[in-house]
Amino acid sequence: MQEKKMKGFSDKYVESLIKKTIRGSMTSRQAALKLGITRQYMNRLKARYLTEGISCLSHGNAGKHRDWRIPDEISTRIIALYRDRYHGFNFRHFLEKLNEVELIEISYGALYRILTEAGIQSPKCQRYRKKDNIHPIRPRRECFGELLQTDASLHKWFGESFPKATLHGSVDDSTGTVMGLYFDKEETLWGYYNMLRQILLKYGIPEAFYADNRSIFELRKLSEKNQTIDRDVHIQFKRCCSQLGIELITTSTPQAKGRIERLWGSLQSRLISELALKGITDIESANAFLPEFMDDYNRRFASEPDPENCLFVPAPGEQEINYYLSIQYERIIDNGSSFSLFGSKLQLVDTKGKVIRISKGMKIDVYKTFDNCIVAVYDGKFFETKEAVAEAKRPEEKPDLEKKAWKPSPCHPWRRYVTARKQESAGN
Repeated sequence: MQEKKMKGFSDKYVESLIKKTIRGSMTSRQAALKLGITRQYMNRLKARYLTEGISCLSHGNAGKHRDWRIPDEISTRIIALYRDRYHGFNFRHFLEKLNEVELIEISYGALYRILTEAGIQSPKCQRYRKKDNIHPIRPRRECFGELLQTDASLHKWFGESFPKATLHGSVDDSTGTVMGLYFDKEETLWGYYNMLRQILLKYGIPEAFYADNRSIFELRKLSEKNQTIDRDVHIQFKRCCSQLGIELITTSTPQAKGRIERLWGSLQSRLISELALKGITDIESANAFLPEFMDDYNRRFASEPDPENCLFVPAPGEQEINYYLSIQYERIIDNGSSFSLFGSKLQLVDTKGKVIRISKGMKIDVYKTFDNCIVAVYDGKFFETKEAVAEAKRPEEKPDLEKKAWKPSPCHPWRRYVTARKQESAGN
């Protein structure tokens, strides 16, 4: 404790006070008061100075290497790894790779010191944040599967030199578990369907989704009087959720679904670094890598779900899921018991392949399933479809007639013209 109080004084000043006490021009009490130490400690310093000299003021460990000191070759290797293979990783993510992949055991504090002394700053360094908490934190839901926050993020996931892509994702509000991820070029229904399919196959049917007011989830339109706004229920994703028994909640405030917004911040750091480390630069390869990434991410950051507080309902089979994840169209039957879809003429057939005859003008619902099958609903029953084939007309049989040479009639204008020319020639 006495040494901590003397840290504000130089060794030269302390030595001058010790010499004064030795010569008798100053008492030990006076010197101790100037240094902020006790008289007993001042006497010990004077005794050590007489035997050791000025070195008595240095700490006993000065110049010694600590047993836990990281060797210089390890520090050099860590800096080289960060600047080469793990460039752009945040420090915590880099620490995980050092411990698990490179087999270098090091603490976060030591790693932070090595990198900062080398002039490297973490991409996740703290930024200025507003002190006013305009949007207070909402308590988490109690049960696993009670509420899933979903959204999409358009970002340069494959690096600055590659085009942007959209990552569709969903996170459990209770445990923070990433439920599903899927890449697509834009924010599309297909992207959300793939994400939902992952959830249904791995976990089951959740109780509710929490999304924004995008037209994929909620479409609003003006009423006939242009005074009120009505919700349009004929939306593909909303219809699918309704058929599966999933409640769809929408909001216009991003802060209301802060879990998924916070997830994008983490993924835009970790996932981008992992994709670059794997050399992945296309959507197809990235979607193949996402299940492995989600398992690792959930193992590190998600809370373990409680089986007794789980609200997931068992999902139907994979084939039936493909029918739920479909796109619905309304079509009108024409004269040939067929309808048009995607530039083709289709007809309904029964299990034996026989065409179902339907009156002209009837409206039917047609569904394109997740696995690209076309099925239709007529009279409350599902039917498969096939491409309509037009019946070829038989050519009419005509009797063979001999062709006769054509001769112009005597009063044909050209005959009169030729006769008049001949008469003129004879007169001349």
